[in-house]
Amino acid sequence: MARFLESGPGGLLPNSNQGVVFMISAGLTGGIGSGKSTAAALFASLGAITINSDEIGRDLMKPGTVVYDRIVSGFGPELVEANGQLDRAKLADIVFHDLDKLKHLNAIVHAPVLREIDRQMQLQRAKNPQAVVVVESAVLFEAGQERRFDRMIVAWCRPEQQVERFVARSRVPEEDVRRRMAAQMPGDEKKRRADFVIDTSGSLADTERQVKEVFAKLQALASQSTKKAAIND
Repeated sequence: MARFLESGPGGLLPNSNQGVVFMISAGLTGGIGSGKSTAAALFASLGAITINSDEIGRDLMKPGTVVYDRIVSGFGPELVEANGQLDRAKLADIVFHDLDKLKHLNAIVHAPVLREIDRQMQLQRAKNPQAVVVVESAVLFEAGQERRFDRMIVAWCRPEQQVERFVARSRVPEEDVRRRMAAQMPGDEKKRRADFVIDTSGSLADTERQVKEVFAKLQALASQSTKKAAIND
């Protein structure tokens, strides 16, 4: 689900002296099973503020919300489980078998998710303008939102690894995993567009090393922005 700041590219806002509010924002993306959630957790362990678009989407789909009502209306009451919650697995099975239905779901969910991410980003900007904020989302490039971030990070591994990982953790049939992957931009194309690539195909220690390197570069950007604003003041 695409996420961005209404304030413009990079989430940078002008101040009275034409400086900037210098929170550094990074979009973290990658296909299913690419290791982006592992990378996000590692960024968080280093001190980055992380925002997960899937978690926001789940909250917005809870009973009693506008999104919940629109999904039930658009896809049918058979999606509602005995406890009143949406059967997200069934919904995923429906939309990944029908591109038009996937577009319809995105039309329902995207805008509310965007607004909530914007709210959280604005809150973090006010609390800690020198923070490094990492927004995790699978479809930033597909949704054309990469320009909204100061930097784009792609978690990547070989397609066969993606399939193996996703099947192992979700028990979704391999055929369905490949169908979901086909609905996303190929990993190699995401790599081409990225500012930073984290290759998760090796060990966890190797992934952690790469995350530390990227985080250090993001911190340096925040520091440079702080110094620039101080000079302008």
